[in-house]
Amino acid sequence: MTNRFDFIRALRNEQNLTIEELAEKANVSVDLISRLERGDRNDISVVRLEKIMNAFNLELGDIFGRSKLDDISDKFVTKFLQMNETNQRQYATIFLEILELNK
Repeated sequence: MTNRFDFIRALRNEQNLTIEELAEKANVSVDLISRLERGDRNDISVVRLEKIMNAFNLELGDIFGRSKLDDISDKFVTKFLQMNETNQRQYATIFLEILELNK
């Protein structure tokens, strides 16, 4: 099974950082980084993920640059990432409710 956060370990290894160094740079806990890399945690707030990406000198949107998104998906992700955290939560909740209706 593929871990959705494998890229964190790959980026950390590319930059020769220990888990402790990355956690300090990103101002997040060592436990968070460790659990994400092991696949023991499948969720993370946008704020924390952004901190980790910034520690690699990358933008949060760079995660999506590694995948092929069509224009509509790209526009959706770009607009979503530009929202403040409160609006992200509200829109994510609405979006998830819509997806549940389409089951």
